[in-house]
Amino acid sequence: MPLRFHKNPIIWVGSIALLAVALIIIFISLFKNNPPPKEQYKAEKKQLSGIFATLDTAYWRNKDNSLFLSNKAINISKKIADSNALAEALYNKARILQKFEINDSSFVFNNQALAIAEKFHNDTLVTKIKNNIGSYYFYKDNYYLAMLYYTGAEDIATKINDEYMVARAATGLGLVYRELYDYKKAIEYYEKSIRIFEKLANKAYTYDYCSVLISVGVCYMYSGEYDKAVIYQQKALKESGPLHDSDMTCKIYGNLGAIEQNQGHGASALNYFLKIMDYFSERNKYTKQYAISLHNLGSHFLIDKQYDKAEELLNQGLSISREMGFKSIEGGNIYLLSEVKKQQGQWQKAYKYYTRWQGINDSLLSSEMKKKISDYQWEMKSQKKKYEGEILLNKYEIQNKRILILIIIIISVVIIALLFRRYLKKSIKLQKIENSHLQEINTLEKLKYETEIEAKNKELTTLSLQLVTKNEILTNISDVTSKLYKTNMMNEVSFKDLNKIIKDSLNIDKDWEQFKSMFEKVHQNFFIKLKQICPELSENELRLCAYLKISLSNHEIVRIFNINPGTLKTNRYHIRKKLNLENKDNLEDYIRKI
Repeated sequence: MPLRFHKNPIIWVGSIALLAVALIIIFISLFKNNPPPKEQYKAEKKQLSGIFATLDTAYWRNKDNSLFLSNKAINISKKIADSNALAEALYNKARILQKFEINDSSFVFNNQALAIAEKFHNDTLVTKIKNNIGSYYFYKDNYYLAMLYYTGAEDIATKINDEYMVARAATGLGLVYRELYDYKKAIEYYEKSIRIFEKLANKAYTYDYCSVLISVGVCYMYSGEYDKAVIYQQKALKESGPLHDSDMTCKIYGNLGAIEQNQGHGASALNYFLKIMDYFSERNKYTKQYAISLHNLGSHFLIDKQYDKAEELLNQGLSISREMGFKSIEGGNIYLLSEVKKQQGQWQKAYKYYTRWQGINDSLLSSEMKKKISDYQWEMKSQKKKYEGEILLNKYEIQNKRILILIIIIISVVIIALLFRRYLKKSIKLQKIENSHLQEINTLEKLKYETEIEAKNKELTTLSLQLVTKNEILTNISDVTSKLYKTNMMNEVSFKDLNKIIKDSLNIDKDWEQFKSMFEKVHQNFFIKLKQICPELSENELRLCAYLKISLSNHEIVRIFNINPGTLKTNRYHIRKKLNLENKDNLEDYIRKI
């Protein structure tokens, strides 16, 4: 319907005047400046600035002095009723306590600071505190909550363009992915942090920079790339020199010792481990680093077949890690204790330790936690896209308001025409944004599905390898038991009892049925479709196809089937032949498409 204008000039002038007055009032309310706060407490505020500057650059040097300064800042902030300063003072006290591993108290002060910072919309401080709380949950082995807080910190830091806090959040996410054994993803986050720290080139960030270098080196060590691991640890050792931080130096020595040990350089590894033990001889031993050092040294003596020393050190580390709540270290010590008992021929104790280790390992990386993390990653990506859309809308609306107000003040008649025109433009843009948002949601839905399938495939892979490891251990125990019985080193009753336990636990057909049941829940009708394509495939060939579907390596498949690589190659050839595949066709790609 065309727009009709009233012919009476009095009505025109009155309407325009009323509209202009209304919009001028809106303009003034939107753009007026708040009156500056009264100048007061100048001396106290200056004193607070000095304390915060000191803590920002050296909070980790001296615990007692740093805690004294943070308490002083808290008291001054309360005195002058400055909520933002109080939140920052509480945050500083929390990170000092966290640095010196007084974690539960740190958690309390972090949450107090977070409540105040969020109330007064202090985004810079919120992202710092969320990083701290993420670290608390990480060291408590709660990777889901750690990821939640690190991701929240990264989003806020990105929003306010705080590169340092983006780097810290990325470092935290790298730690989480490292503990989830996704070393490639962990290194991606670490390298993002390194690029930011090197770009900022600020000496105040040296401690954080060195911590990231150490973490990258650890990932390469776990991946078996020892040359790269050494390069990053040595670089961290060099860069951390001016800090004079003994704890960091011990951590680097521990990593270098582990690298040497993994390469079979026992003497060099022992030298690094003993340096760390010397450091802790006159210091507080109830720390995570000391528990790790005991674990490393116990591992060394185990490799050197000094079982009594290994057991003593591992039990010390187990006691500390259990008391301090370090589940991952506790599990590592229990696993090595099972190896000690295994090498001593004490099979029942070895099996008990191994069962305890499996329980801890399953609790740390349960399928429920993996699903939570996967769902949270998808949710955060969706929220991020939604937030970006809202920002675009807000910017567009603000821009329109300013243009409308300025044009109405200049000439009212033109504004009426432009309002209608801009309304149409806004509707079109909103429709485009909505369409774009729908496309992004569809993409994220697809990504969520693919992520869930990938996570479930990893669960299937883990289950397969755990079953193989269990069966290998039980088979070894059975062989040794038979030898002991034959040489009269074990009586018949014990032999029969132990053999019954092993026989009940060692059931390959039952293991395959368990795997098959989980597999069919993830990849429905896979075996039916494969049989329809090629009815001649045997049960073993169907089983091999299932392992190819979840991307197991040839080495892993060989372990599962207990065959040599040549036999596996022959089996693959028979499957290709039955499926009528040509030389250019890739068997794995063909299987994954079914």
